[in-house]
Amino acid sequence: KPSYDRIYRMRLIFLESFLATSAQRVIRREKPCVIAITGSVGKSSTKNVIGLMLDAGNPNARVRASEKNYNNELGLPLTILGLPAPGRSPFRWILVLVSASLFWLGWRRTGIDIFVLEMGADKPGDLEKLVKIAPPFISVVTAVTPEDEMMAPVHAANYPSIDAVAEEKATIVKATRPDGAVILNADDPRVFAMRHMSPARVYTFGQSQDADIRLAGNHIRVQDTEYGKTPIGLEINIESLNRLRKIFLPGVFGKSIAYAVCAGLAVSTLLDAGLDDSVERISISFSGLPGRTRILPGIKKTTLLDDTYNASPVAVLSALRDLAAVELNPGQRRIACLGEMRELGSQSEALHERVGEEAGRLHLDLLVACGTLAPAVESGAKKAGLESEKIKRFEDTPEAGRFLQDWIKPGDLVLAKASQGTVHDKGVRMERVIKELMEDPVHAPELLVRQEEAWKRK
Repeated sequence: KPSYDRIYRMRLIFLESFLATSAQRVIRREKPCVIAITGSVGKSSTKNVIGLMLDAGNPNARVRASEKNYNNELGLPLTILGLPAPGRSPFRWILVLVSASLFWLGWRRTGIDIFVLEMGADKPGDLEKLVKIAPPFISVVTAVTPEDEMMAPVHAANYPSIDAVAEEKATIVKATRPDGAVILNADDPRVFAMRHMSPARVYTFGQSQDADIRLAGNHIRVQDTEYGKTPIGLEINIESLNRLRKIFLPGVFGKSIAYAVCAGLAVSTLLDAGLDDSVERISISFSGLPGRTRILPGIKKTTLLDDTYNASPVAVLSALRDLAAVELNPGQRRIACLGEMRELGSQSEALHERVGEEAGRLHLDLLVACGTLAPAVESGAKKAGLESEKIKRFEDTPEAGRFLQDWIKPGDLVLAKASQGTVHDKGVRMERVIKELMEDPVHAPELLVRQEEAWKRK
């Protein structure tokens, strides 16, 4: 097995290098418009919104956006070339190499006019490699700085400070073509400071009064039912070009989605895409990705807030605040089921305690904590005044799901969130809780994250 793994890694390094070279040649040859998106949170939602908007607002242009989490040295070239991930199958590797060779030689063309590319960075230097493959014409930076400064950013374990994270994200700004544009979150001081790092035009979005695309408000819309108020989607008010636009996105929640729409409007404005068509398209077609801020019907006439794809401290705080802000009737209950957050380095325990404090401060009706760091979450919640009887701890998520099946009642609102973990983890992978609680588990394969066989077997 060690020998096989070593061969696989060597093969992967060769494949990444060849794919990167092939994709780079394609970009230079075909000269498409490249839109690069990065940030500590909100990349995937922003990428999806921009892709949908440009597809609707530019009917004569072919648009391709990154699929799934194709945002690294392997995924980015696969997106550009339109090729599937080969996994560990030698036969698929051969097919991918043959196809990439045809692009490298110029015998095949993508035919794509606009690429919307998510660019991730797990460690310093990652983004530099990606922008060399696809230099951006438009760069979008979603967010770096948490509202609570003590909260570490995503992948904090691989960076010495939040400023180091911001420096990494600024790579795409510095690489933006001078005749292009940079789109920045005006509410994030570290992102807003990047406006001086490029000669390209700068557009801003956010709640700031000076933002070019201003988020005037957002809230979760509810409807009255027999069992109380039920969340049905996200209502967003955005001021752009001296006009107030009211946008409703059914089946999703979260301030991060509202920011994504603002960024999408900025890109559409820059590319002269039809804004009315773009807004109409996302109102009809945007459904969010599995495990990312989705509203799902639960058993016993409950409602689930499925945000189980991944978690960082700032994202968990945001989700908890979204849960607390939903308008409910007296007697309806708010429940948060939280697993571990990974890649936080030496601050891990303190940050889990801080998340617990927020849950306590918001006076939730029940806090369910899973995994080895559940005691830290519990400790923080108690410190903030949450009663012991409103806190439950479990080692693994299936056990938490079975408990909630019996505990919940009609009208309850349940949030689930944790880091992705691995197939072997017990305390994370909160999608297993959602599967236990969703109204119709038959639809789990298309609605939930990590439903592939490799994950389901564990």
